[in-house]
Amino acid sequence: MTREQVSLRIGAVCDRRQRSCFGSSHSPPRRSSDSGRAALAFVASRPIYPLVHLGDWLGVLIWACGLVALSGSLTHPGAWAIGRLGAASVLVGAAVHIAEFSIDGYALPTLAETWVAAPPSQRAELEFGARLALVIIGGPSTSALVILWGSTLILYGLAVKLEGYSSMWLGWAGIVFGAVIFAFGTVHFLEPNDIYPGALFYGGGTVVSQIWTLILGVAMWRRGAVQETTAKTP
Repeated sequence: MTREQVSLRIGAVCDRRQRSCFGSSHSPPRRSSDSGRAALAFVASRPIYPLVHLGDWLGVLIWACGLVALSGSLTHPGAWAIGRLGAASVLVGAAVHIAEFSIDGYALPTLAETWVAAPPSQRAELEFGARLALVIIGGPSTSALVILWGSTLILYGLAVKLEGYSSMWLGWAGIVFGAVIFAFGTVHFLEPNDIYPGALFYGGGTVVSQIWTLILGVAMWRRGAVQETTAKTP
């Protein structure tokens, strides 16, 4: 197979397999407006909390590998250039997301374990620490979402459209969904609130991005199969 065909196959497998980790285990971190006590009580009642976050960032890593492989398969000059920008976007977004989820999945369970065993007189300090941790990870959390599901979907939507994938709506869907998430995420970063982000980003944004990526993975696999068949035809 050619380099483009190999990239398409690898990317298709990654983008179709990422759901086994990312899709099945993703759950939003505690909201930055939650009290420290509420956050620690929530985490303490869920022993699986660290595993959920581990599964999430592993899924994001697989997803990023798939999209980077897609960038390596692009042949149209404009799509190739935009694909490189998309690769930079997904790698930066994945790095921020992994850092944020690693802190959330490690720090809060550690504080929660100490909080459960601590006497009432010492719990206030731990609750303040948990509240501070929530505020700190709020910025990276929103930034990661804006980059991963905002600019990344826009760029790869444009690249797929220019590359001439048979499903033209796939490119437009990525552009539109990415633009909406980018806009709402920017508003939330500038004016933090808990009216819509939890449902839109961690709920709707996750579902939309995974469905789009799954369909993209199928399209990549089919495109690679067509190219292989064409190459074998005398």
